[in-house]
Amino acid sequence: MEKKFKLHLLEDKFAISKLPLFEDVPKIFSKGEMVFIMRTDEELSIISPEFMAPTNVQQEIGYRCFRVDGQMGFQEVGVVATLSKCLADANISIFVVSTFNTDYIFFREEHLLKAVKALQAAGHEFVHKEQ
Repeated sequence: MEKKFKLHLLEDKFAISKLPLFEDVPKIFSKGEMVFIMRTDEELSIISPEFMAPTNVQQEIGYRCFRVDGQMGFQEVGVVATLSKCLADANISIFVVSTFNTDYIFFREEHLLKAVKALQAAGHEFVHKEQ
């Protein structure tokens, strides 16, 4: 039996931005908002609330995000696979970020209702948290 997860829909709309590899991280991202910054040997990617997104860069806007509720250990198996399969079966493309504590699943805002319905139909639960 597949494990069921509690999910929290974050309020913000997010932008996924690609900056040049050696670009400095803009200072605005030190302000305490939820931001994901990833640098590889090919690029600097930043996921941020749309109101903070850098300008004049390659960018995708209009994303929403589910956070898997609670902290998970590194030995937890199948979290992303379970949730991504459910969304893939509903024909919803996702962008996933994992942190030390949990996983974040980004998807286009126009798929919000369809994503919630698909996850609920699979037995996952949505929780509300004050931010």
